[in-house]
Amino acid sequence: MSVGESATVLRADAARNRERIVAAAMEVFAERGLEASTAEIAARAGVGEATLFRRFPTKDDLVTAIIGVQFQESAELAESCLEDDDPWRGVERFLYGMAERAAVDHGIAGAAKEKCIAAPALAGERRRVIDLTSQLVRRAQKADALRADIAGQDLMFLMSAVASLAELPFPGLRADLWKRYLGIFLDGLRPEAATKLRPGAPSRKLIEAPGVE
Repeated sequence: MSVGESATVLRADAARNRERIVAAAMEVFAERGLEASTAEIAARAGVGEATLFRRFPTKDDLVTAIIGVQFQESAELAESCLEDDDPWRGVERFLYGMAERAAVDHGIAGAAKEKCIAAPALAGERRRVIDLTSQLVRRAQKADALRADIAGQDLMFLMSAVASLAELPFPGLRADLWKRYLGIFLDGLRPEAATKLRPGAPSRKLIEAPGVE
């Protein structure tokens, strides 16, 4: 095997290790929360802790990588919804798909996720998701199926509100309670239900590049 071929194999192995670690962390955090040990994540991924720390020196680095994967999945869902013949159904499918994922993805502590979701390293991923959700919104508005004062970034904040239901400290709540409140949100997005919103939608620039003037 030549030097170039060896380097290619090493890069491929490193990429596979990274994917295994991120996938394992998503599973372990969902099961045990952010306090789960890195040893458990490494064991689930089938790598040594040294390999994990080489790729992700801190737990924040790992959470950021997980959120990057989630942004990618959100973008893929939005692209699929843009292919729906019915513009309103595209918006509805996107919100339901995102809410369903959020309802089962509450292993990452809120504070850590909030800190990492605005990471500069994820600016490109955030921009892509907002571009796609903006397309969903504009398409539905052109069909008079969505109120005119909604922006693509509003959908991200709606999802955060629905996801927060998973953190409610009341035992015995239905696991699918989010569907009730998403239904209320969806009704509020209809043009016939619209009243003037104050304040306006958050700035795209604020979300895409937080902290940058």
